Amino acid sequence: MIKQPWGAVQINKALCAIISGVGIGIISWGCNANNPQIQDTRWNIYRNKRYGFEFPYPHTWQVLRSPDNSDGVVLVSPNQKNVEIRAYASKPLLKSLTKNPQPVSNFQTHQGFSGVMAVEVGEKVTVMKLTITQEQLEYHWQGKSDRQDFQNYYRLFYYIAQEYKISQ
Repeated sequence: MIKQPWGAVQINKALCAIISGVGIGIISWGCNANNPQIQDTRWNIYRNKRYGFEFPYPHTWQVLRSPDNSDGVVLVSPNQKNVEIRAYASKPLLKSLTKNPQPVSNFQTHQGFSGVMAVEVGEKVTVMKLTITQEQLEYHWQGKSDRQDFQNYYRLFYYIAQEYKISQ
């Protein structure tokens, strides 16, 4: 193994730090940048009277189906029927705290409700899921697309999740 002079080691460390900082900056900018597609979109609001939640969705998206019990909705993109948003609420099943501890909240809506956001990358499909537990209810929201198209919908899904509201 060849030893590098002390100055070269310091330069390598500095370059690694700069590259890491730039990479983190690009990722942060990509997640938080104003997206013209979102800003220019006309929105409808889905409101669930039974459970008191609502969220915006692009006005061109279509209601695929609403369950008979009025617990939620499925919306699909007019351009790609495999891109969808689902939302519903339910009373959680009794869970043993020793077997399944509650996941730690890692997301907060603009309204201020904390929840758990997860992105599940499958072989063919990627799903962004938000779960908010509030009092005796669990609120579930998700955006789904083909895996290769998810990057095109990430910002849209994330924006809608941030705008998710619960009546107080």
